[in-house]
Amino acid sequence: MNRREFLSVLGGASALSAATMINPSAAFAEADLTSQTTSLYVKGLVMLDLGNPESLRLGFPKAPGHKATLSIVPQNGSKRSLTIKGNGTVDTPLVASADPRIFVPELVRMKEFYGSGVKSHVDRCPSVITIPSAAIRSVTTSEVSKARYTFVRADSGAEVETFRPRQIADVIKIDLSSACTLKLDNGKVNIPLETARELRVEYTPENADSMDPFAGHFHHYFDYVERPAALDFDVVPKKLGGTSAATPRAGHHFMMLDNIVFCYLIAVP
Repeated sequence: MNRREFLSVLGGASALSAATMINPSAAFAEADLTSQTTSLYVKGLVMLDLGNPESLRLGFPKAPGHKATLSIVPQNGSKRSLTIKGNGTVDTPLVASADPRIFVPELVRMKEFYGSGVKSHVDRCPSVITIPSAAIRSVTTSEVSKARYTFVRADSGAEVETFRPRQIADVIKIDLSSACTLKLDNGKVNIPLETARELRVEYTPENADSMDPFAGHFHHYFDYVERPAALDFDVVPKKLGGTSAATPRAGHHFMMLDNIVFCYLIAVP
């Protein structure tokens, strides 16, 4: 580095330091907000599209009798809820971030039945929320089903050997940068994440029509996945038994009722 380059770098550093000294609280506040997270919990008949490394999409399939809602627990004030309509997105001022941590081994994935050739058509869902990867800090399983599940073919009743029987993901937790803004209803509703302690999305039947709506409602997913021609069969969830690990939850948690299982999420591909 020659003397002119050295002075140029030094001058730039001095200008940056001077700007920080003029308004240090703003600089620290911006840095602190970037490091903070707001948790988005997702439950119900929701598709997680994990196929694009630049974004995660939440798709809400057309399912009569189901209602998609968002509950907001604010930093201050009372909890409020609204109905999810149209498409939404998470706007982020961050141009890049470290790769988000994704650890959801309990999540049901369509590729467990149809291999790596299965394709997502989540974009065809009536409502889709797109979340850029830059906004995501982690995606983890928050709660699992009370019962263990396997899957069987609808045509033959044979168990799908490529699926690992297990307690499956009931609630997914997505930690987002608090510097972002959640925009819903095609941009008509704006929720700065810094104002919320947590958000909860739920897409479940308003009235349970069977003892296991998950098994009865799983077919709603098939309109939004493309299966390889050789594997064009439907699968049906089959409950294997219960455990005593999970208990009914209320308050700021999702409501769970004894002996009623609501719809569970899936991931594509």
